Amino acid sequence: MTQAAELSGTNAHSLRLTGLDALMADGEGDPAVTVAVIDGPADTGHPALPSTAPSSCRSPMGTACLHGTFVLGMLAAARESSAPAICPGCTFLLRSVLCEPVPGHPCPDTTPTALAEAVEDCVAAGARLINISLGLASPVLQRSPAFDAAIDNARDRGVVVIAAAGNHGRIGPAPLMAHPWLVPVAACDTQGRPRSPSNLGIGIGRRGLLAPGLDIVSTAPHGEHARMSGTSVAAPFVTGAAALLWSLQPALPAARIRAALLRPDIVRRSIIPPLLDATATRRTLGL
Repeated sequence: MTQAAELSGTNAHSLRLTGLDALMADGEGDPAVTVAVIDGPADTGHPALPSTAPSSCRSPMGTACLHGTFVLGMLAAARESSAPAICPGCTFLLRSVLCEPVPGHPCPDTTPTALAEAVEDCVAAGARLINISLGLASPVLQRSPAFDAAIDNARDRGVVVIAAAGNHGRIGPAPLMAHPWLVPVAACDTQGRPRSPSNLGIGIGRRGLLAPGLDIVSTAPHGEHARMSGTSVAAPFVTGAAALLWSLQPALPAARIRAALLRPDIVRRSIIPPLLDATATRRTLGL
């Protein structure tokens, strides 16, 4: 087996687990569906990534560049690459909110206000889906009026916002992610069971989803690939599923896409959300 085939194979189980393999077989996504990735900058020189991505790394060896390159790659990397992406045919916006450190000047934590500004920018730029794959530090998880207002605006403009639930190991409320329009994503293992670092709670259980978040492979700086785990890599599975489904019928309203994603066939009575099921969502949408 070649190295490329081995790398690609590590994600195959996750795609089957969520029904994304069948959905991906039907297409790569429609350019009319614009997906915004709020994350770190990306190494857009990677041969698997689209050269039109609007951001690049100043510090390719830094954590911010690694994270942004990885998450963007899960959605946008070419299908013929070592780790084929979910919806590379869509249009992408990359909005960096992760700081790249300068010697002697450590990076501050990303704030809810910065996150709110990024959401507003992505909505204004024409995004239909926003993927937020970064966990904020526990002290800034409190409710943010600015962030709530940004999600209000996204809802009013027909933009679905999907966010990583975080890896603090918390069971209980996560006020920052409490907006009813936001879709939080917790991480599961290869058997579909929630991973212990993933945040869980009533809000996540009622309007969130589980998605694979263990040893996922995607693009890394300098043309490499890497493995990563956590809710940051779980969220793109949900975003990618939404992008492919919306691509099949771009005229569908955002509320229908979001409602179908959240599995209306399942009664929610737990702090653990149901597993993403692209096949069931497609059936609900009649596509």
